[in-house]
Amino acid sequence: MEVHRISENTIRVTMDADELKERGITMLDLLGNKSQIQHFFYQILSEVDTDHTFAKGDPVTFQVMPSSSGLELLISKVPDSDDDSSNNPNDQLRDLLKGLGAGDDDQRKTEINDDREKLVSDNRRVFKLDSIDLVAALADALKVEGLASSLYTYHHEYYLDLAYLDDNYVELKPEDTWVIANEYGNGMTEKQFQRIKKNAKCLIGQDALGNIREYFD
Repeated sequence: MEVHRISENTIRVTMDADELKERGITMLDLLGNKSQIQHFFYQILSEVDTDHTFAKGDPVTFQVMPSSSGLELLISKVPDSDDDSSNNPNDQLRDLLKGLGAGDDDQRKTEINDDREKLVSDNRRVFKLDSIDLVAALADALKVEGLASSLYTYHHEYYLDLAYLDDNYVELKPEDTWVIANEYGNGMTEKQFQRIKKNAKCLIGQDALGNIREYFD
């Protein structure tokens, strides 16, 4: 676990997949158990707040960016004058995919916000995966009706284009789907994907997830 104090009121914590596994935590676990979200966040806070800066009763917010390698957790202390409603676990859950929204300097902050603006859409995401085994594992994890999928490959890497066909979410909402997908790969912006797509080979144009499940059964 890597800890970086950005300012007096903000700490960034980076954890890899092995560290999460040792704690018995997956991103899907956090989505499904609100009390577990709060317990996990405050457990990390108690470990990294060595000088007890955050132990004075002030409201605290948590922002998370999951990835295939683990997660980054940004912990911020909110001044008394600010609205502390974002400390609610329900708000933390909704904010799970909003990204860190802060960095070591203004340039990093601008780059993060710019990438977020270019994410494909609320109902569509593209993910880069390092191996076909990860694609198969994701296909097994995402057995969702109404989720269109196409699979591309380029330079021995795989690109999965996922899109909900309508707004009738029976099993998983898009934001929950993207969290699961982030456990297996990394999200891409539309600009990044279009640049790759020009030279990529389309392996499966329709129902890639369903076809992959059949191939690997």
